[in-house]
Formats: sequence, C-alpha cells, structure tokens
Amino acid sequence: MDQHFIAYIVLLLALAKLLEKPVEKAKLSPIVAHIVAGLILGSHILGWVKPLPELEAISYFGLLLLMFYTGMTTNFGELKRLSLWIIATGLCGVVVTFAMIFYVMLALGYSLTKSLIIAILLSNTATETVAAVIVRSRNEIVRSIAIGASVVDDIAAVVVLSMVSSSFLGENPLSIAYTLPMSIVVLMLIILLSEVLVRNPRIFYYRIASNQTVFASVSMILMTGFALLVKVLGLNELIGAYLAGLLIGRGREGHDPLLITETAIVDFLNQLKVFLEAFALPLFFTYVGLLIAPTHVDLQLFVVLLLTAVAGKIIGCGFVTYLATRNRAIALSVGTAMISRGILETALLKILLDAGLIDNVDYTSVLLVAITTIILSPILRKLV
Repeated sequence: MDQHFIAYIVLLLALAKLLEKPVEKAKLSPIVAHIVAGLILGSHILGWVKPLPELEAISYFGLLLLMFYTGMTTNFGELKRLSLWIIATGLCGVVVTFAMIFYVMLALGYSLTKSLIIAILLSNTATETVAAVIVRSRNEIVRSIAIGASVVDDIAAVVVLSMVSSSFLGENPLSIAYTLPMSIVVLMLIILLSEVLVRNPRIFYYRIASNQTVFASVSMILMTGFALLVKVLGLNELIGAYLAGLLIGRGREGHDPLLITETAIVDFLNQLKVFLEAFALPLFFTYVGLLIAPTHVDLQLFVVLLLTAVAGKIIGCGFVTYLATRNRAIALSVGTAMISRGILETALLKILLDAGLIDNVDYTSVLLVAITTIILSPILRKLV
C-alpha cells in the first residue's frame, strides 16, 4: 500500500476533526468542517493531499454504510403512508429545477444543447448527501420524505441520463426501456421480500439476531449484495444499500417478545454510527473538498446556477411537502435538504468535458455549484 495514501488519510481526518469544534460552536453541520479541511489540504491551497483513486474508493464505500444506516433507521410505516407524496416530491423537485436552470441558461445566451445538459446535471439530488444532512434529524416525517424523494430523484436521473447518453454520446437508446421497468421491479421485489420476512420473523430475523457477529456479517453481505444488484441493473448502488438497510431495520416490526431482534439492531446501529461519524463521513466530505478548483470559474454563471439550483429544489420539493403535511417548517426542512448535489455530477461532468460538449470553464463552474450546494444544505437547514 502506498505510504502517501495512509498519510493522506491521517491528514484529512486530523484536520477535519480539528475544524469540527469551531464549526459546531457556530451551530453548523460538521460537513462544512470536513469540506473546508479538504479544500485547505488540496492542490489549490496547501497542496499536501491529492485526490487519489484509492481515496475515492474508500470514501465511497463509507457512503454505502451511510445509506445502509439510513435505511435501517427509516420508519417504514411513515414511508409507506407518504409514498405517493414522496414520489411527487422527488419528481416535482427534478422538473422545477430542470425547467428553471434550462430557461435561465437560454436567457444567458447559451446554446440549446449546453443548456439542456447542464440543466439535467444540476436537477439531480445526491441521495448520499441528503442522508448525511438529515442523519441527526429526529423528525421521522422529514427523514422519510427527504430520503424517499432523493431515491425517486436518483431513478429519474438514471432515466434522463440514459436519454442524454443516447442523444449526445451515441449510446444504445433502448437502455431507457430496460432501466425504468427493471428499477420498479427490483424496488417492489425487495419491499415484498421484507413484508414476507416481517410476517415470518423466525425465517430470517431470529436466526441472525441471536449472535452479534452473525448479524453484522449478514448485514454487510446484504448491503454489498444489494448494491451490486442494483448497479448491474443500471441504478445507483447507494439505492441498493439503502434498501438493504430498510429490510434489516424492519426486523423491529415482527413479533419478538424477548426483543432479541430489536436489541441486535440497536447495538449494531450504535456501533455503526460511531464509525460513520469518526471515519466514513469525514473522509468522504474531505475528499469532496479536495475536488474544489476555484480557478477558471465564470462568476456570473456560478452565481446564477447556484441560486437557480437551490431555488428549484426548495420550491419544487418544498411545495409538494407542504401540500402533504400543511407544515411550513417541515416543507422548508425537506426543501433545503434536497438542494445538495454529489459526486455523480463530478463523474458526468468529466465525461461531457472529454466528449467536447462543455469547456473547462463550464466544467469548473458547474462542479463548484454542485460542491457549494453540499455546504449550503446543512447551513440553510439550521436557518429554517
């Protein structure tokens, strides 16, 4: 193993934890401290840490754990009760944000193709960053709507990106006809499986809950297995990890007089939460900070896109959430949680840059918008 890789992890974690204290005193999310730590150590300030592929891989595995944790702590009853509103929230957020960015880009004089591409890129909410922002929220309605809507958002993004790939990158146009129905089938099958297991807890939950090591091992196998399954089917692997967590977490719903399953789940969640807060989340968001490149930015484009990207999600998602709950605080909380974008935009931007569909200034400006939304999301949630 490269010694630089280990040194980078030490530097990133140490500075991230040092910056957490002043950030928490300011009543802000630790995510802000982590991203700033990555920015400071990255090539544009100190230049001590490089965004190695190994760093990306290990930090992304931490996201699988985060989504698994989020699934385990999700109240399935609330998720089921609000299912139609959740779907509407996710789709409305995508449509409103896309329309606003698309027409703003056209008004600024950009071509139809470039306006369409950038609008699609910035209309997607990152499930992983939504999960990180609301991980400490005690409001189950906010958690259920935000995570559920971000999953719907991801599926919509896969469908739209399949259309873009076939139109601009020359890929198979039939992929969309495969991706959408398979996505729905997989989601329904996993939920149906969880229903069967909850009604017959002795088949699965009792067997794994009697031993903590067995419980943890089976949980990790399910998490990675579901992630692989949905990835093969063309979806974001984070959705698979979330569904695996949802399945395991539903063990609390079964008839269990001795609370064996409940105890196993709570113990595992406590241990996983410590690992996430101490290692996985700081490492991921410091890696995001490493990607920030403030040079070659079109300031006008950056400001306009940032304002539009934030407003689109708050209006689109917040409006539907308000119709569902009649609670302005919950609507704003969901809307601000949904503004964050993620690593997916980074990868897609690089593909579009290599294909010549955007230039370096567009690439840097849009990337900076995506990363800035990650910083803004927890800050805005504190304000509302």
